[in-house]
Amino acid sequence: MTFSTGFSDVDASARAPELVDYLGRAARQLATMRNDDYARLRLEPGHAVLDVGCGAGDVCVELAGRVGPSGRVCGVDVSEAMVAAARAAAGQAGREVDLRVATAYSLPFADASFDAVRAERVFQHLDDPGRALTEMVRVTRPGGRVMVFDPDHSQHSVSLETDLECRVHEATRSALLRMIVNPRIGTRLPGLFRRAGLAGIEQLGWVLATTFPDYAQITFLHERLASAIAAGDITEDESRQFVAALEAQHEHGTFFCGLVGYTVVGVKP
Repeated sequence: MTFSTGFSDVDASARAPELVDYLGRAARQLATMRNDDYARLRLEPGHAVLDVGCGAGDVCVELAGRVGPSGRVCGVDVSEAMVAAARAAAGQAGREVDLRVATAYSLPFADASFDAVRAERVFQHLDDPGRALTEMVRVTRPGGRVMVFDPDHSQHSVSLETDLECRVHEATRSALLRMIVNPRIGTRLPGLFRRAGLAGIEQLGWVLATTFPDYAQITFLHERLASAIAAGDITEDESRQFVAALEAQHEHGTFFCGLVGYTVVGVKP
């Protein structure tokens, strides 16, 4: 049995509404990181900015507020369901956003179209992230900034109190690394940026602390447990014990999870 997050092909996953909801929950968790990253893009009123893998459109709406009515915000996503959700979000917010269904490997824009281009939690789902970065650089004007944020799923940590919890956690970590196309891409971004010819490269690490309910959803815990069970790494009883232990930590206020991600920014010469 094959398990995946669904984000590599949202429209074929039969889980599009669930994945749109997932992005909304993740967006609330990432608000502080995003505000800092927006500042690193050095956006000004009138700038043109592109969000690659725009998902449900929350970032595009926020970017439109930063570049103002004289600016231009575009978003692309390979999923028709995500672009539909993004259009609804932009309409509800009263923001003018150019949203298109397109792949990161073939952006439907001319060379040097944007002052800033960003992608968030996209490269982990791509077979060829270097090719996508080359496209992002192509549509960025000289002097413009390119930004990518992605996690390294091998570095996530959870509060664990017993040997069983440690063993089940390692099994679910291994399952997640199998489920995601490029699970360690966060720490590989600087090399990609250098090979793409970008200058002035900045690197920033993030640790996102979250509650157990959010941890369970945004790290696909139950899918990971099912994958570990199917692989024979753990039993169903061990899975139940693990979840019950983390739920008890949450109720007692002792649960901790640190999700690790990296922002890398470069300037197009």
